[in-house]
Amino acid sequence: MIKRLTMWHAKEGVSREEALQHWRNEHAQLVSAVPGLRGYVQDHCTASPEGGDIPYTGLGEVWFDSFDAAAIATQTPEWSAVISDASTFMDLNTVVAAWADEHRIIQPS
Repeated sequence: MIKRLTMWHAKEGVSREEALQHWRNEHAQLVSAVPGLRGYVQDHCTASPEGGDIPYTGLGEVWFDSFDAAAIATQTPEWSAVISDASTFMDLNTVVAAWADEHRIIQPS
């Protein structure tokens, strides 16, 4: 499983709550339409049990079977729509994105 991990902050002028609501609803529908997508997870960040600030608004994961499948998917109009929509609520200047090859150590029971 190949994943694209995207760490992001809300765009200036968009509240954290508004950004997360848009991400959970409208943006998720666009992501779900990307061809070849095998999974999609949204991690909505919260304060840690020790207290402190929330380090970023969210961490998204999109999953593909292979790098080839990801390369094809990221060239589609559906992917372009995802990126275009992201600019409406994410601060694209601070987005950190990385590709990862998952190595699951503990399986959910």
